[in-house]
Amino acid sequence: MPGRCTLHVALLAALLLALAAPAARAHAAAGGRLSTALQAPAPAIGAGDAVVVDADGDCLRLRESPGLGGRVLECLDEGTTLTALYGAQSVDGLLWREVWGGGMHGWAAELHLRSAPPSLGCGGSATVPVGISGPDSFRAGLTVFVWGGGTVQGIHDAASARGCSPQTVWATAPDGSMVGYVFGAPSFVNRAWFDLFPGGRIGAPRALILRCSDGAVRITEASQVSVARAPVPLGSTAAPEVAASAAIVVDAASGAVLFEEDARRPLPPASLTKIATAIVAIEGTDLDAWVVSNVDATAMPDSSVMGLRVGDCFTVRDLLYGLLLPSGNDAALVLARYIAGGEDAFVDRMHAMLDRLRLGETGFIDPHGLGGDGHASSAYDLAMLTRYAMEIPEFREIVSTRLQTAHGSRTLHMRTGNYFLDRYVGADGVKTGFTEEAGPTFIASATREGQQLYAVVLNSPDRFTDAEQLLDWAFTSFDFP
Repeated sequence: MPGRCTLHVALLAALLLALAAPAARAHAAAGGRLSTALQAPAPAIGAGDAVVVDADGDCLRLRESPGLGGRVLECLDEGTTLTALYGAQSVDGLLWREVWGGGMHGWAAELHLRSAPPSLGCGGSATVPVGISGPDSFRAGLTVFVWGGGTVQGIHDAASARGCSPQTVWATAPDGSMVGYVFGAPSFVNRAWFDLFPGGRIGAPRALILRCSDGAVRITEASQVSVARAPVPLGSTAAPEVAASAAIVVDAASGAVLFEEDARRPLPPASLTKIATAIVAIEGTDLDAWVVSNVDATAMPDSSVMGLRVGDCFTVRDLLYGLLLPSGNDAALVLARYIAGGEDAFVDRMHAMLDRLRLGETGFIDPHGLGGDGHASSAYDLAMLTRYAMEIPEFREIVSTRLQTAHGSRTLHMRTGNYFLDRYVGADGVKTGFTEEAGPTFIASATREGQQLYAVVLNSPDRFTDAEQLLDWAFTSFDFP
């Protein structure tokens, strides 16, 4: 299909001109020419910094591409606050900074930008909203947007919630070339992307190009499916009886189910919901971004909380510890409102992630797990969700932590509610939960001699004993490759 391919290349080239720097061009303005010998100063502004237009009382021309010949998109008033993006190019003897603000993306001469004063008590004053900034909805084809930080998985889920089936995303490399990530492709296909973004995290706000297709594109295969062989039973040792309404044991390496009891029946998961909340937050945000709390934990009696007050400032990373260690319902609400603007929109993101992972026995109505009608998950889905989450380094580190101190506008000390970490040899995660409707719930992770297992127990009056007996049985009843 040469014609279709040529069209895509042409469209991409047009977008490239707007995002990547064109070659330095000569310019004549008002009968004069800027000296090409003038060297642009070293960048004084970094990606993600808030900047203010300082044009000596005049307006500042926001241009489609770097350089005085770039088409003027808008003339920004003196004092307008913008956010500096990743791009910075020297053209026509000036340093041009890629910026975003007021829903507009373009290039401005750094000469007429100055750093904005930091927001008091909250670490900074960046103005790029979390996640995707740009169109409210996506259609099939190519779209330019600004990504506030996170991973390609976060881009997938955020775009899916806006009606896109993501196919490919492109970013501009330092040399001006375009590097793409193909959703659903094996990791070796996307090697150049991970060379550009080590660890897969896009830390600074960036303008990206996304191609949406008409059909669903899954990216589970590249990150979750394993070629590891399943453990082999050693004999006929009977599995222990458990008090839980539903339970499962899964091998981390292969995903093989070693034990299950009513594991496909959706039941209330209580705070195990927060595993999904954490995945969406980790993949869809800059973990070092500062967040202002609009939740008062003192107004949540009889609820597990991090201890937030209205006006508190903590990083996303701090809030994740508060979400997963003390199981803070206040942290869940703050993260949901920060990431998606509200709980309902955040639940849409959670469902986009579940759909991507093909977990069809789960439905959430809130980010914390207090739940109600329709808020349920099966032990199988929770095990697979945990298996995916434990592949994320930041998640794995948090759920293995016993004590953590958050240094924000206040200092908060947090202790894990997962006492299994000190009770069971080899325990290294993950989460407890409880509501009157759900009963005690628990997901355990443990590793022995390099073999890792996950055990899920739902509605168990003795959840730690159930998990302990299931793990002991599984570790001794199977031959691990």
